[in-house]
Amino acid sequence: MAGESDLFFIEQGKKRPHEEAVARVVGSTFEKMGFMEARLTDEEPPPSNSITTVMEILSPVQTRMFFSAPEHLGWSIAENLYGLEDLTMEAVGDMMKELLNTITGGLLSELMPDTPFTLSIPTLCEDTQAGVGKTFVYHFNIDNKGIVTMILCGNDP
Repeated sequence: MAGESDLFFIEQGKKRPHEEAVARVVGSTFEKMGFMEARLTDEEPPPSNSITTVMEILSPVQTRMFFSAPEHLGWSIAENLYGLEDLTMEAVGDMMKELLNTITGGLLSELMPDTPFTLSIPTLCEDTQAGVGKTFVYHFNIDNKGIVTMILCGNDP
C-alpha cells in the first residue's frame, strides 16, 4: 500500500519507527493542550485500571492507533486540561479521545505533510487488541505522575 512503508519505516538503529517524531508530537500536544510535560520513556505503566481509546487511520494507510492511561492519570490529565476538579468519567473519556485525535492528526501531518488522510472517530475500548501486523509501543512519562501508552498497529498486506 502506498505510504505504508513511509509510516512503518524503521530508521537504522531504532526499535520503533519515527521515534523522534512521535515524541515531538506527543510532547507538543501535552504541552499545548495541558501545559504538561510528556517524555518518551522505556518505563511501562504498572498494572491498573486503564482508560483506552482507539482510532483507525483509513487512508492513505490502514493503521490503528491506541492511547491508554491509568485511570488516576487520565483523571489528572483531564483536570489539568479542563481546569476543573469536578469531572465525570464521560468527560475524561472525551478528553482521551480528543488527545488521540490531535496526536494522530499531528503525527500524520508531520510524517506525510503533502498527503491527505482520513481518520475514523476515536472511541473508547476495553483493551489494545492490536490484531495482526506490525505493532509498535511508545510509553510517555506525564509530569512524573504516571505513564501513558501509544500503540501504532499496521495491517499485514
